[in-house]
Amino acid sequence: KNKNSDNKSDANKEPSASKIDEQPSKEEVQGLFLLWNDALATLDSDVVTRRYAKDAVLLPTVSDLPRKDHASIKSYFDVFLQNKPQGKIVESFVTMGSNWAQDSGIYEFTMNSTGQTVKARYTFFYIRDSDTGEWKILHHHSSQMPEEIVSTEKNIDETQVRKLFHLWNDALATGDAKVVASRYTADAVLLPTVSDEPRDTTKKIQAYFTDFCKLEPQGEILESHVQIGSNWCKDSGIYEFTMGATGAKVKARYTFLYTFEDGQWKIAHHHSSQMPEEIQPKGTRAELENNVLSSKEIRALFDLWNNALATGEPSNVAARYTQDAILLPTISDIPRSDKDSITSYFVDFLKNRPQGMITSGVTLSGPGWAKDAGVYEFTMGATGQKVLARYSFIYGLEDGEWKISHHHSSMMPEAMLASKSTSSSDKLSEEKVLDLFDEWNNALATEDPKEVAACYAKDAIFLPATSDTPRNTNDLIVDYYTDFLENKPQAVFKDGKITIGNDWAENAGVYEFTMGTDGSKATYRYSFVYVKDDDDQWKIAHHHSSLMPEGTLKAGEQFKAIEKVLFGDKK
Repeated sequence: KNKNSDNKSDANKEPSASKIDEQPSKEEVQGLFLLWNDALATLDSDVVTRRYAKDAVLLPTVSDLPRKDHASIKSYFDVFLQNKPQGKIVESFVTMGSNWAQDSGIYEFTMNSTGQTVKARYTFFYIRDSDTGEWKILHHHSSQMPEEIVSTEKNIDETQVRKLFHLWNDALATGDAKVVASRYTADAVLLPTVSDEPRDTTKKIQAYFTDFCKLEPQGEILESHVQIGSNWCKDSGIYEFTMGATGAKVKARYTFLYTFEDGQWKIAHHHSSQMPEEIQPKGTRAELENNVLSSKEIRALFDLWNNALATGEPSNVAARYTQDAILLPTISDIPRSDKDSITSYFVDFLKNRPQGMITSGVTLSGPGWAKDAGVYEFTMGATGQKVLARYSFIYGLEDGEWKISHHHSSMMPEAMLASKSTSSSDKLSEEKVLDLFDEWNNALATEDPKEVAACYAKDAIFLPATSDTPRNTNDLIVDYYTDFLENKPQAVFKDGKITIGNDWAENAGVYEFTMGTDGSKATYRYSFVYVKDDDDQWKIAHHHSSLMPEGTLKAGEQFKAIEKVLFGDKK
């Protein structure tokens, strides 16, 4: 099944659009890679993006973020094409069906900007456009070669992590914004306490501290929680500033994420935010004194937000938030601190057609502010799934209207309920696709590698997270799970997208494993493609699992090599 496709031939022609409902040849499928590679050669991200179907999913080599629309796919290639990449197939495994095809294996890129060569594992899943007959990429999963990832770990302990704050605080004491900015990495992001604007360049960070240093601030950590990984560490908690210029004291919550750059530890991410319960309500004294909400009125604000969800329009939901609101969403580690990022979150969430109701909660209110915290339950109209989550809303007045100034939602995994179908229909639904994942996960729980391998089709291809070897036989799949199951793994979804065809289905996204042997957790990107086998059973035809590229890891240890993820349990 191997094919080296570094030379171009007639294979890089689009398979004939007249062959609707016919399987393409192996050579035609491999030729689709050459079309994509030719698009890379143009160095035009729009040209590359047009090679993808309108609802495509891209899981790229060097970004943890799944790209689920053309805008985010283009954004990835805007950066990647700066390397002037050109690829060739080193090893290829092709599977074909009616109006779909899959090519997976290993490719190698030459970065013409530097001369560097990089190998990676790949999966392309192609479908034929029903309107034009043109073949497009519906799913593209690219991942590093796990066994080639090299450890360059720099050791640090908790005491040393906390001392990094003092280096930053000493820089503040100089009153020189340039000195403070030098404590940040070249690509750092600063989300400051008193500005809506994310600062993602050294110039912007320095500009922020030019004004802030005029207050003569000096900070003290009141509460600190440290996490340490391979070449990164995180310190988060509460700090208090004394402003030398005024004598004022200000508390705030903080997160510093440090990475090793140019021989020293620097700040890669800094998020500083007001203490939510101390946020001052906006409005005149008279307006505030006359605006103390009852519990019933506070709950009516939830109904307004829920009704906005029902419209299916992200901008309507975002309109329920104040201009400087902060959203800490259920299924994303990224704080959303502006209207664009809040809107972006709800673009995907609303595809589930969610409707919520409060099951328990407590309301509090004062002049110009209100708080509602407890547990709510969502019913996802797209699947019938029910999900419990904990919530807190803080409401404030903006332009005379009550809006959400802070929204924190967190998963209760043990309370998630999956609505199981009793239909005997052979046609797959999203719910049944999730059931197939559960079957695989239950097979893992048996700790029997043959039980797990039985979930795969006889000609399946498995590209595991911690082995360079493609597993394209039942024996090789059993061999992989013989070792992996010693960790007693169990998986849960973190994020995913399901696509269903006439005789196939795909589930791609991010999952998290808990290893029963030691309680450690590891997060990976995944893609499953399901087809029916000869016994009319849905089986895994393709499984690609890869490390989160933005994470760091120690080489040489299978699965246990993954450090605690950024927002995981304390190490």
